[in-house]
Amino acid sequence: MDDTTDPSRCELLFAATHGDGARETAALRRSVRRGQLVRIHQGTYLRADDFRRLDERGLHVVLARAVALGLADVCVVSHTSAAVLHDLPAVSPAMPDVVTVVDPRRTTTARSTHLLRRPGRAPASETSLVHGLCVTDLSRTAVDVSRTSPFADAVLCVDAVLRRLVLPRGHETSPGVVERLATVRTQLLQRIGDGSRPGDRAARRVVQFASPWAENGGESLLRLLLFELGLSDVHLQRSFESRGRFAGRCDIFLAKHGVALEFNGLIKLTDPTMLAGRTPAEVVRDRGRRDRRLLESDDIEHVVHCEYLDIVQPRRLAELLQGVGVGLDPRRVDSAARIALRRFVG
Repeated sequence: MDDTTDPSRCELLFAATHGDGARETAALRRSVRRGQLVRIHQGTYLRADDFRRLDERGLHVVLARAVALGLADVCVVSHTSAAVLHDLPAVSPAMPDVVTVVDPRRTTTARSTHLLRRPGRAPASETSLVHGLCVTDLSRTAVDVSRTSPFADAVLCVDAVLRRLVLPRGHETSPGVVERLATVRTQLLQRIGDGSRPGDRAARRVVQFASPWAENGGESLLRLLLFELGLSDVHLQRSFESRGRFAGRCDIFLAKHGVALEFNGLIKLTDPTMLAGRTPAEVVRDRGRRDRRLLESDDIEHVVHCEYLDIVQPRRLAELLQGVGVGLDPRRVDSAARIALRRFVG
């Protein structure tokens, strides 16, 4: 992202700098009518060119910057807004239309235009500086989101937090990883507490379920769907050997059924980093070769490829799995389909 689209560096223009009746303020409003500026928040404007270049996540960062300027120092950006600033995944690409903060002066939650104040305190030890704003740190954000967000959103968030804290250098399977995971999980559970506060029970369930081995939000959602379909013994990022040599690592392995499940997000065919100089056709060719190597492993009987639409419509994934002999309870399939409808459609 270049400087013109970096949400932390986009220039904000303020009417308060000049006063409500000043000629400069009137000029800002005329620029909005002409399409040269966009009003972000009360008295705060952004150049239209910058606005058009920002994605939804970037726009929420800009909104948080605008809102934070009018807040007392005791307020800290938190919950879903902190997750956005930390670039943590969520089920929906749509960003919240309010900036959430914790405010120790509040005893109840209060909402106003572009601002949601939640009661609570965030000590300095639980904050970090992100995009120039004081934000709850990764661990505190994981706990807050787990308490207040739907299960799927919370799992995506905590999966990503665990990955950053436990696997900061990428995929790793050394004995120390399991120990680090146990330590981080215990620390999160200690932050949640004994279950006396609203959302504590849900938060504990999320933290116990979450895994650092989900490499992206799509894999987190896939694992969650498999759980909803009633499948157990699900392994993430399992490596296999064939004839004493490394055959490959699959996204998910259903050990009881000998099925390697691969999540084929579009990014694998479009992201220059993941393409690594290859064409999409070469990626598909390499995928086929890799599948053949995996099938030479004694543990794998089938390799199944799925995509995002199979997660949004669980009956599609169920058909793929049943096609390779994975037995599923029709009632669980129906239930997963209803959950997905609420999760993705509302």
